[in-house]
Amino acid sequence: MDAEPTPESFCTAIGNIIAERPYGPAGEEIRTGTKHFRPGAKVYIIDWFPGTCENVVVIGHHRKSNRPIKAIIKAKFIEKLRVKSCYSIAAVRLIKEHQATQPAPELTPEFAETLCQTLPHWR
Repeated sequence: MDAEPTPESFCTAIGNIIAERPYGPAGEEIRTGTKHFRPGAKVYIIDWFPGTCENVVVIGHHRKSNRPIKAIIKAKFIEKLRVKSCYSIAAVRLIKEHQATQPAPELTPEFAETLCQTLPHWR
């Protein structure tokens, strides 16, 4: 019997897209979710820009095509941060592509925990 290969995984910070956000001049209009993600969509946070304290790189399912995409969004649009392992084949593929093209941090439990503790302060 052949042993099944173990699926590759990464330990990442995971969050959900906020339900409603202010939009427009002085935040007069309310929009649901973001341009690319539905409200409540699960996103894997794989990179950040600690010097700017505003944006993060995430992987999630696009709101219209439902395909997995990598996008840079504002950290304030993410809530319910937690640390979990990512086993999604499509997400693992996008993580590997990102790490091959960018000087990205290694996705360890310690890095994910740092993200979960730091990102709420960026709001």
